[in-house]
Amino acid sequence: MAVSTVTPRKAPLYVAWAATIAASTLTLIPWRELLGGEPSWWWSATAIVIILLFISTLLIESLKTVRGYLTIISLIFFLGFGGGWQMGLVPFIRGSKLWIDSVESAPWAISALITHLLRLVIPITILGYLLARGQRLKDIYLVKGNIHAMAVPSRLIGMKKPEPWTRVGSVFAVIFSIGTVAFVLLSARPSVDMLIGVLPLVPVAVLIAVLNGFNEEFTLRAAPLSELVAVVGKDQSLLMTTVFFGLGHFYGVPPNLIGVALAGFLGWFLGKSILETRGFFWAWFIHFVQDIFVFTFLAMAVV
Repeated sequence: MAVSTVTPRKAPLYVAWAATIAASTLTLIPWRELLGGEPSWWWSATAIVIILLFISTLLIESLKTVRGYLTIISLIFFLGFGGGWQMGLVPFIRGSKLWIDSVESAPWAISALITHLLRLVIPITILGYLLARGQRLKDIYLVKGNIHAMAVPSRLIGMKKPEPWTRVGSVFAVIFSIGTVAFVLLSARPSVDMLIGVLPLVPVAVLIAVLNGFNEEFTLRAAPLSELVAVVGKDQSLLMTTVFFGLGHFYGVPPNLIGVALAGFLGWFLGKSILETRGFFWAWFIHFVQDIFVFTFLAMAVV
């Protein structure tokens, strides 16, 4: 008789990956791209899978270590953190007649700002859960961290020897920003009038970038990593959050597989910064700078 290879030590890893894939858009994308939509029961079926995985962490002793991560991934899914799913609390609110009539019909500066304030429900809920469990801010990487820490060499970013994050973070903040600006210019090909016309909305874009950088970096990176590292190790934790973040940008800017690849690389890099500096600064700052150009580009479309 064959012996199962799912040992108690490996079981949390498998359950964490199963929840990550279920909550991501990996199964949603083929339905939409190949069949032109998804069946009405697909979200409910996925929700049942996530609930059953969470229940397993309550009933099976060897899985209790991954319960915190399952709670976070469940909150992300059921509160409706983008990524392509159109269900959950935030999408439900945004789809209501009251929201459409009062917020969506407002000028971009107001509607976009209110929308991102609404999205803060998700990180605030997750933060409340973690603090209620006795976690400190430094335990969940919600501190500045050691911004001068040494970055571990990696061939993915052409590093052959350790370098301080002050250098690595600064260089890649510039690289990612130039790439974002190039994409915006090539995609929108804005005229001089459009560039001048969007200037009054830049402060709003900056404020939204502040909010979105915190929202995504805490919700999709710092919080999950804080629960995963001690259970499945740094490498698997970083890979898991990278995959989830990358897949969530299939319908982002830019879209499709190139969006997944670019967002995946960015997610890996920002997650690496959090783990190696044990803090939030570089991940939030790099994301924030990029988002300034992204939201300015979106504002330009309504000028």
